[in-house]
Amino acid sequence: MSIRPPQNPDWTLVILAGGRGLRAGGIDKGWANWRGAAMIHHLLQQFGRQSSSVIVSANRNLDAYRALGVTVVTDLRADFPGPLAGLEAALAVIDTPCQVILPCDMPLLPADLPQRLMQARHDDADISVAHDGIRQQHLCMALNGKYWRENLSTWLDQGGRSVHGWLADKPLCPVSCPDTGRAFTNLNQLNPEQN
Repeated sequence: MSIRPPQNPDWTLVILAGGRGLRAGGIDKGWANWRGAAMIHHLLQQFGRQSSSVIVSANRNLDAYRALGVTVVTDLRADFPGPLAGLEAALAVIDTPCQVILPCDMPLLPADLPQRLMQARHDDADISVAHDGIRQQHLCMALNGKYWRENLSTWLDQGGRSVHGWLADKPLCPVSCPDTGRAFTNLNQLNPEQN
């Protein structure tokens, strides 16, 4: 599967697929099968053609990800320090004013989520984050990576790992998504055989 180039010049889709997948048995969650296709295929089919470019943060199966026609980045730090390290690597190569960040293991996200996240931002400092009506879904966000890249690297240099912790003092714009039901269900909660 490959995706076609730019449709929207204003934002880049960043898919975080670089974790160890420990809660899923150590698998590369981007390639976990669900409803007959890999998780990464579900995300690209749903969102890949909406953005001007797609970056996948991955640390395994790099050639397989590159074969999808996306830009692939690997962590700039050793030992899988978490999703923020993947975000840091992606932000080092961006060239659009906005980035929409999504995890690779949520195949039920609503198709309009990127637009809703981008529309919630008002200036460069704003970071919009999805909220499912119960909790913040902090791996579903939109931000200006050029504005936040140095701050993020400093946080990681100081030993920070938690996405929630990094976002704690940021100007957040919550995007309410209470109408989406199971949209934020992830691989750890899904039945791989579900049709």
